[in-house]
Amino acid sequence: MEQIAFIAGQSVFYWKPLLLTAGVVTSIFFFLCLYLQEGGRGLSAACAVPLALVLGLVFSRLVHWYCRSGDYAGLSAALQDYSSGGFALIGAFAGCLIAALLLRLLRISDSAPAMLDCMSIAGAAGIAVGRLASFFDSSDRGLLMERFRSLPLAYPVTNPVSGAQEYRLATFLLQAMAAAAIFLLLAVLYPSLRKCRRLRPGDGCLLFLLLYCSTQVVLDSTRYDSLPFRSNGFVSVVQVFSALAIGFVVVVFSVRLVRLRGFRPWYLALWATIAAMLGVAGYMEYYVQRHGSLAAFSYGIMSAALAVITAVVLGMAFLIPAPKRPAGKYLRQNNSGTPRMEVTR
Repeated sequence: MEQIAFIAGQSVFYWKPLLLTAGVVTSIFFFLCLYLQEGGRGLSAACAVPLALVLGLVFSRLVHWYCRSGDYAGLSAALQDYSSGGFALIGAFAGCLIAALLLRLLRISDSAPAMLDCMSIAGAAGIAVGRLASFFDSSDRGLLMERFRSLPLAYPVTNPVSGAQEYRLATFLLQAMAAAAIFLLLAVLYPSLRKCRRLRPGDGCLLFLLLYCSTQVVLDSTRYDSLPFRSNGFVSVVQVFSALAIGFVVVVFSVRLVRLRGFRPWYLALWATIAAMLGVAGYMEYYVQRHGSLAAFSYGIMSAALAVITAVVLGMAFLIPAPKRPAGKYLRQNNSGTPRMEVTR
């Protein structure tokens, strides 16, 4: 049961949609600030916001329908009525990606990677706000807690079957805290690293994927309402795509490292470490599903393995030499003194 925020006349306003809306507004605000500050076109920004919102809404509903088809009368019903049912955040990410690619394909924007950088950083801020909506409903709850009875680890939930109150891991709050930390880190580091040419357009998005997906592999495992694949009914969609995203980031930085610094035998040790830690994290997920009483131990090992992967990949990223000229868009003064957009390759 969702909690009422306030009543105005005949209208009832609930906390959950209000906070989700606040999260969306936060994302839009920071995207516009970052994108325009980086020299993006106003037309690109004006087109990106509604396009990403529409595509994100549709794809987030599609993913939720795929995982929870029993909640809907059918696909057409799921896509026609958005007042009920659920949404999957992973679909919103897909919508933003497709929006950035479409705008670049139509030549409305100068650089899809640069736009994705700003979307990623702004998205982290929006997630940090939007996840707080779960304070006011019974969704997004984690494993049962026995010893802890207070935030930020535990939160009381009413069992929908028995009606009894039970304390569960406050997964939603931990997700919000992780997203806020990622936003602050990228918002502070990304502009300075771009100025000194350590990062290229698109690297901000890659770093976001690495950091955010590393947290979601663990946190989504703690949820009892995670979205599973239809084929098996228990493997989490979020965990699988998070692992794939981490693998993609590893491949991108590995290829760039070899191309710009040449192959070194000790790279094999880095890749072997990453592969081994991914194996450890995967095994711990298998282990915790069969030994729920050892959840703290399992998630501790899983978190440590993912932290090692993150540290190794970040080390690889900073081993890559800075390009002689910035690859991507930047502002330069023309003869009249007015800033103009240029693209260097």
